[in-house]
Amino acid sequence: MNKLLKIVFVALAFYSCTDANQTENTIAQLEILRAENDSLRDIIADVNTKFVFDSISFREIYGKDNRNELNTDFEMELLVVGYNPNKSYFVKYDSIVNGQKFNSDTLLQRNGGFKYSTKLDEKENEIFIEMDIDNEYGQERKALLYDVIRTKN
Repeated sequence: MNKLLKIVFVALAFYSCTDANQTENTIAQLEILRAENDSLRDIIADVNTKFVFDSISFREIYGKDNRNELNTDFEMELLVVGYNPNKSYFVKYDSIVNGQKFNSDTLLQRNGGFKYSTKLDEKENEIFIEMDIDNEYGQERKALLYDVIRTKN
C-alpha cells in the first residue's frame, strides 16, 4: 500500500510541476499577445489619421508652352497620385438652396503634382530625378526617372 501511495504522490508531484510550467508558459504567451495587441492599436490609431489609398501612380506632364529651342525654359509637372479606383472625391454643383445642391455632377479625379523647370542650354539635356515614395505601413516605390530633352536646330 505504501508503494502505491508513493507512486500516486510522485505522479501528483510530477503533474503539478508540469502544470506550473504550462501555466507560466501560458502567462508569458498572454503577455506577448497583449503587447502585440497594444502595438497594433497604436498603428491603427495612426493610420486612421491619414489618407489611405488602394493604388499609387506616377505621371509626367510637359508644359504646353515648351518650345524645345536652345536657351529656352522647359517645364514639366511630376504627379504622384494616390487613389481608390472605386471612389470619387469631388462633386460640383451650381448652387445650394435650403441645403440642397442643384445641378451636381461628380468630377473626375484631378491630380496635384510637383513642378520642375530647367533651361535647355545643350543640344541634348538630360534630366535625372529620384522618386522615393515611402510609407511606414503600406507599399513603397523607389525609382530613377530619366529623360532626355533634345533641342530644335
